[in-house]
Amino acid sequence: MNLPRFLSLPVRALSAFGGVHTATSLERDGSISKPALLHLNECPYPPSPRVVEAVSRAVATANRYGDPRPDGLARLITERTGIPPENIVIGNGSDEILGLVSQMALQAGDNAVMPTPSFPRYRLGARAMGAEARLVRNLEDGRNDVLGLLQAIDANTKVVFACTPNNPSGAPLPQAEIRALVQGVPDDVLLVIDEAYYEFDAAQGGLGALPELRGRHGPWLSTRTLSKAYAIAGMRIGYGLAGSAEVADGLVRVKLNFNLSCLAVVAAEAALSDEAYAQGCIAKAVAERERMDILIEEMGYRTLPSRANFVSFDYRASAAPVISHMSAQGVFIREWRDPGYESFIRISMGLPQENDRALAAFARAVQDVDVA
Repeated sequence: MNLPRFLSLPVRALSAFGGVHTATSLERDGSISKPALLHLNECPYPPSPRVVEAVSRAVATANRYGDPRPDGLARLITERTGIPPENIVIGNGSDEILGLVSQMALQAGDNAVMPTPSFPRYRLGARAMGAEARLVRNLEDGRNDVLGLLQAIDANTKVVFACTPNNPSGAPLPQAEIRALVQGVPDDVLLVIDEAYYEFDAAQGGLGALPELRGRHGPWLSTRTLSKAYAIAGMRIGYGLAGSAEVADGLVRVKLNFNLSCLAVVAAEAALSDEAYAQGCIAKAVAERERMDILIEEMGYRTLPSRANFVSFDYRASAAPVISHMSAQGVFIREWRDPGYESFIRISMGLPQENDRALAAFARAVQDVDVA
């Protein structure tokens, strides 16, 4: 394909996003009745009734721009994290915050150190800025290789990314390894820890990265989201908890002024005000993940240790044909796709009946692939 001259060289090197099946796109297509969407790590339950009510009221004011830095939402996050409001940056999902990190910190000649397989935004953001995405393979159990990340740092490293629990493996970093990372990253390098699945880890006793990050001398940022545990993925709200006002200010310098929908902010405030509802969603996801772990292993596949709202395992052959067969049955899951991991499969936790349907569809797909 001949690319237009106006594209920068770094952007030319990126792959175009091929799109993904969503509830909206499948409804519009209409060819699949009642699809099971177990590929995007969404919450399968609707938002809290408080969210629905608050957004319904706020629609009448949608003719006005929202606040670029919503203080009320920041204060709610402060109450939960202890991070001062001026050090909190709200984004269009934590995905946006992670992209802003690269815009803020990277340019040609720099590198960013990051785990792989992990969330794609780290490498996409770095490469879009003309910087090197320095990939460090995860350990066998799916958790980030902290020693490997530290050894990959050199004089041109500006950012180190880590993810706990990691996506797509689900493995969390033990507290001692978070501490080693916090202490080992040089003080002139920005350490970013993606904690999109923090709430699921915390529900099982995890402490998260903040207790260790607070003692760091160099710059740091933790990113979190309301898409998963708080059931408002479609509203696109995430946030960054910065270790200093300087880091927060840098992110604000490169973000769009009006990056947030006023309805999304209202939804986020309402979701955070109904913690009991969120905890109920989390508890059901964890219970289903533990149940699915057992059932998948009974089928002969070893699952990876997960503290997220999904489970991953090695199919031990190319996962693509199985994914295709399951999609034809209206069940959508995800293969990892990363080089060297083409046999790994990730299943997000849906409703119990959707998870049962996924296992049945998987068994049929495996049989069909074997026969073919």
